[in-house]
Amino acid sequence: MRGIELNPKQVELMFGVAASELGIRGELARPTVKTRLKRSFVRFSLMFPNSCRMDEMIPALWIHLGGMDRICEIKEKIKPECLEVDLVLPIKGSEEQEGGFLSTSTLAELCLLGVTLSFQFV
Repeated sequence: MRGIELNPKQVELMFGVAASELGIRGELARPTVKTRLKRSFVRFSLMFPNSCRMDEMIPALWIHLGGMDRICEIKEKIKPECLEVDLVLPIKGSEEQEGGFLSTSTLAELCLLGVTLSFQFV
């Protein structure tokens, strides 16, 4: 979630799970650079075993965050500029580069939330 007006710690408390990363607008992006964050953000991440199918990942994230109703409720309260789901898929060095899919219900939930979906292949 990017572009939030609340302190990211408050958003973390609303979900009741630890964020993997937080950033507050105006703070340094990284200690080693002078660039400051233009937007506050909260990132929630999950690690999956290599055997996890792609269609299982996003539903697992929804469960981790308290379910769709809870996510919708919090989104309405904090009104982030941007919601993103980024799937990081370690396939480049894998001998099994199988395809994957997302279910129509997951796609509908992404649309309902106004979430952008991105993929990183590492």
